[in-house]
Amino acid sequence: MKKAILILIAVFAFALSGYAQNDIAVEVDSTYANRAAVDSTLAGKDIFQMLGSGQGSFSREGKIVIDQTSAVSSAMSRHIANNAHKRLTGYRVRIFFDNKQTARNQSERVAGTFKSQHPGISVYREYENPYFKVTVGDFRTKEEARRFMNSIKGTYPSCFIVRETINYPIM
Repeated sequence: MKKAILILIAVFAFALSGYAQNDIAVEVDSTYANRAAVDSTLAGKDIFQMLGSGQGSFSREGKIVIDQTSAVSSAMSRHIANNAHKRLTGYRVRIFFDNKQTARNQSERVAGTFKSQHPGISVYREYENPYFKVTVGDFRTKEEARRFMNSIKGTYPSCFIVRETINYPIM
């Protein structure tokens, strides 16, 4: 009888440990999926200066006064400057990928056309033997990249998403 109870307790404890591991994985996935979107209108801008001067959409409601020491704004400026060179893993959309003899000129043409059609989106043209590639955008999540890819699919029907090291701040 004692052996049966101990076996049941062991099985129950083992089952609970499996559920706890699954709960952690789900929590990690939901945390990743629910990340806050980056506001591209504020990317790379000094929010303290914008709020204090009443620029942008903040000026409709009135002027906001920020009472802070210069140490706070200088610390923020240093933080931005120190992290400007950092890169992270994200996604881009490849709009051109070819290795024909005319691929170099075609890649230049595609990159130039894209820049003129989408001036706020980064364009990366590279040669990786034997392919010329044109990749666009800096997206933190695959969903952002997919949304953008769907918006340009009519112009670039063979585009696809690639995982790469991207620049920060991103759109």
